[in-house]
Amino acid sequence: MKHAPARSRKFRNAARRASAHTGPHLPGGFFLTDPDRLYSARTIAAGLPEGIGVIIRHFGQAEAIGEARAIVADARRAGRIVLIAADPALAKETGADGVHWPFRLQRQMLKQRHEGGLHTMSVHSAHEVRAATRCRPHALIYSAVFPSSSPSAGAAKGLMRFAAIARQTQCPVYALGGITHINAERAAQFGGFASVSGFR
Repeated sequence: MKHAPARSRKFRNAARRASAHTGPHLPGGFFLTDPDRLYSARTIAAGLPEGIGVIIRHFGQAEAIGEARAIVADARRAGRIVLIAADPALAKETGADGVHWPFRLQRQMLKQRHEGGLHTMSVHSAHEVRAATRCRPHALIYSAVFPSSSPSAGAAKGLMRFAAIARQTQCPVYALGGITHINAERAAQFGGFASVSGFR
């Protein structure tokens, strides 16, 4: 526990640096929940440093949906940006700030975008970045940048490829995959950052 303040400080500094790329309406970093990999996402979200938003992924699990409502309420009280993944109905019901979309649901995002709120999208390649950009999301989350233990992460693409993607893309881009307090500031040189287990 003695390392927690230093970890929080590094993430907070990285978020401040990233805000130069993400702009005034988006956080510098995002915490992504995962009911299969994390215990008590609400506790983690409540302890996040300043400048970190939350993307809630419930994957249809009833317990995680219930926790999502509590996380949104906590985030709203704290003035923290919070999105619901792939569930615009739950986002509207809970008063979340918007929806995070997997790339495969880009057509659904286009239909929902006129409803307002923030819309972000996950991408995993330059091809997906180009296609997603045509949907005009507010931000993209690009993975995997660093080596990750996540079974769905795939091979790490590296920081320089992320930097090139971020420079060439009109909307803000967040680095996901292997992000920790140790490397978050490296990613923040070029865009935002996002992590599942790094905030644990």
